[in-house]
Amino acid sequence: MAKIQISKRVEANIPTTSTGDIAFLLLLFFMVSTVFVQERVFWVARDRFPYATENIERVSRNESATIYITQKEEILIDDFPRYVDDNSIIDAMQAKSREIPTLQVCFRTDRDTRYQAVRDVMMRLQDADTRNVVFEVQRKD
Repeated sequence: MAKIQISKRVEANIPTTSTGDIAFLLLLFFMVSTVFVQERVFWVARDRFPYATENIERVSRNESATIYITQKEEILIDDFPRYVDDNSIIDAMQAKSREIPTLQVCFRTDRDTRYQAVRDVMMRLQDADTRNVVFEVQRKD
């Protein structure tokens, strides 16, 4: 009887020697073809700030708390200095809210005050659960 020889299977061999070169070329291609967009800077021109168009009836000083923020970011609540870092704003507003249930907070800031300072005080007012806030602006003559 004749013997039949079974040939061994030939394994598929994928060449991997150029894989690093291909990866480098792809990386180089994407680096060269990527378009970088410069971030736009948005700002509001100084002459576009809001001005009051009508007089709103003011609440008496006894029923409100006035917050002044100077250009140097000094915070004054009813003419007493306060600081954002400690809880003095929260304590002052909670004490005023207990005394006056219809407390209205009036904001007055310098024209050149950074918004970051206003935002920090607004966050403290939110922590103190003071929701009735009025921003006072100058009338444009």
